[in-house]
Amino acid sequence: MTLLPVRIGIACAVLAVLAAAAEGETPVRPGRDSVPAAAAPMRLGQDSVLVWKTRTPVQETTFVARIARFAPDRFLEWEDGNSQGTVFLPEKEILGAKGYESSSLFRAGMDRRASQATTLWLSRKIFRELKERRAARCVLDGVSTRFRLVGEGEMEVEVNGAPVRMRVAKVEDGRGGERWFLDDEDNPLLVRYTIRSFEQKLTGVTTDRPNTLRWIKGKKLSEGP
Repeated sequence: MTLLPVRIGIACAVLAVLAAAAEGETPVRPGRDSVPAAAAPMRLGQDSVLVWKTRTPVQETTFVARIARFAPDRFLEWEDGNSQGTVFLPEKEILGAKGYESSSLFRAGMDRRASQATTLWLSRKIFRELKERRAARCVLDGVSTRFRLVGEGEMEVEVNGAPVRMRVAKVEDGRGGERWFLDDEDNPLLVRYTIRSFEQKLTGVTTDRPNTLRWIKGKKLSEGP
């Protein structure tokens, strides 16, 4: 007789989970669901810092980007432990570029200006085509290919020291690579890239610290490259 209340409690819990699933709700699970989802799109601006970890079978490195200007143009400085430089993305390319560069804009000690392509972010044109048609033509690292939107999901990123789940769009590139971008046309930031045994993953974002810039200062900051 003492087991009856326990059995009734278990049965009620099971029925509650089934009812939530039938109504399209996601039951709360300990651990993962204690990490908050982003209440609003992640907004970046001057002094925001982005950190990616890059892993191969033989090494792990860190790539850091610090934003000097986010809009309408995008201007950032970067470093990877061995070298550093700056990249400038004109508004025209942010909105309408048909290309994407993985690494050619990151040249040691150089100030690089994007032309007909973006990097780290998809252009709005490509992002919208992916969302509307599930596919888009893209000149990837100088070679035409086809991007396909293969799914949506979530990824956990540490933002200002706290883990936050971000909505992502998962994109295959036609060469065996898969890139995840924030599912936000105003900020379609690369958060994960995998191809074979290579992985690049966004692990941290800081938006609440001033004076993070190291090389883009003074006239260069106010006027751009």
